[in-house]
Amino acid sequence: MNFDPIIVAMVAAIQMLDHASPDEVDPDFAVKVQEVMGDYLSELSPQDVPEFRRIVSRIADERSSGDPVIADYLRRLAGGLASPG
Repeated sequence: MNFDPIIVAMVAAIQMLDHASPDEVDPDFAVKVQEVMGDYLSELSPQDVPEFRRIVSRIADERSSGDPVIADYLRRLAGGLASPG
C-alpha cells in the first residue's frame, strides 16, 4: 500500500486545524484533534521512527515546489518525532 496520500492527508488536516479561525473550528477542539494524532504517532516503535521520518522527508521533498506549506509541515512532523531510545 502507498501510504503517501494518507500521510499528506493527515498533515493537511493538521495544517488546516492550525490555521482555522475560531469561527471555523473551536480552538479547543482543534488542539484535541492534534493531540490525538500525536498520541497515535507516539505509538510508533523505536524501529519504525527512522523509517517514518525518511518517508515523511521524502514526501516533503517531492511536494516542496508544488505545495510548500504542506512540505514545511511534513518536515516539522519528521523532525518533531521523539528519537528512538
